[in-house]
Amino acid sequence: MVDNQLNKEIGERLRIVRSIFNEGGKLSADQFGFLLGETPDKILNYELGRTSVPLTLIITLYYRGISPIFLLTGEGEIFANNKAGKEFKDKINKRAEVHPTLISEIKKLKIEPKDFSFKTKVIKVAAGKIKK
Repeated sequence: MVDNQLNKEIGERLRIVRSIFNEGGKLSADQFGFLLGETPDKILNYELGRTSVPLTLIITLYYRGISPIFLLTGEGEIFANNKAGKEFKDKINKRAEVHPTLISEIKKLKIEPKDFSFKTKVIKVAAGKIKK
């Protein structure tokens, strides 16, 4: 029972990560899974706490700028303390300044917007378009 509750808590934090993973924009489970090498069904099972998030996914997210401590415990900042984490945080902050509707969501994650420039590229993937 304890493991099931822990899986649900980690899954909720994974859903938060997915909701900002596209520089503050939400991705579908298909898009998120595609970027991380997982199937959409696995992503949804992780988010719902049906299965444990594998260590390989946590490591992949770390190299993309997400803190494993945040994912596992909910403590600390969502961004990893590495180069990718700092770059990801900067991108989020830039987008938050240009898109005011994101500010309330981003502030829930304790991110302080700083910059005012915003640039994106649109790439096509199997699940649709993703801003990059």
